[in-house]
Amino acid sequence: MPDFVCVFREPEFSPGKAEADAAILLNVAGLLRRERYVVDIVDPRARRWPELSRRTVVLSMAQGEKALLQLQHWERLGVRVINSVAAVRNCHRARTLALWQQAGCRFPQATLLSTDQTALPEWVAKTEGVWVKRGDVHAMMPEDVQFVSDREQVLEVLRQFHGRGIGSVVLQRHIAGCPLKFYGVIDRFFRVMACGDGLHAEVERQVAAMARQAATALGLEVFGGDCIVDESGGCHLIDLNDWPSYAPCRQAAAEAIAAYARREKAKVA
Repeated sequence: MPDFVCVFREPEFSPGKAEADAAILLNVAGLLRRERYVVDIVDPRARRWPELSRRTVVLSMAQGEKALLQLQHWERLGVRVINSVAAVRNCHRARTLALWQQAGCRFPQATLLSTDQTALPEWVAKTEGVWVKRGDVHAMMPEDVQFVSDREQVLEVLRQFHGRGIGSVVLQRHIAGCPLKFYGVIDRFFRVMACGDGLHAEVERQVAAMARQAATALGLEVFGGDCIVDESGGCHLIDLNDWPSYAPCRQAAAEAIAAYARREKAKVA
């Protein structure tokens, strides 16, 4: 019976990033194997999944419903899964929006909308731009997240989504400023990738606090995302994802994830 099982992300949920997403998981697996742990790698498209005991810890990047149902089965048997199935599903934008609102997270004005709607919220007419994002999973193709500048364009994008069978979108107010990417592992690791000449320490602290609050609201342990720092220095959360590729900081992140996984393994050994 393996000590750890690492589950890859399905290619359709890694558009243009399949190799990068696999790399972080393989890096973590390599670090755990160096410690003499038995680590199995699972392709979520496999016809058969292994049987596990409660002493196995699963590190999963999978996002497809078939894989989530299998992971949920393991969870019901008492297997520790990182991130949990509930947390992964909480990353669907419709759920994310509601949970962030409940937690008081700071993010741009946003509205969940059915794609067959013709009436738009009043704030759309008072903004310099709107991001239209599919309301379920994260972007699987470039058209899943679109920037538009006026009401008619919003309605046209809604029709496009509806025609593709996507039932809901999130409209998010555009915020001008400096975009930042961040990467976290529970309370063990946090890294912000700054734009321009660097990042003021106070802004970095704001981003870290904001990101961890948002991740906690969704139940995420391994996460990454995007935020905007506006002209006044205010930070606004834009997106949060489960298991990013950690491409700019892969080795340090892998070491933090492996250390966290070993800690969780000790609890079930």
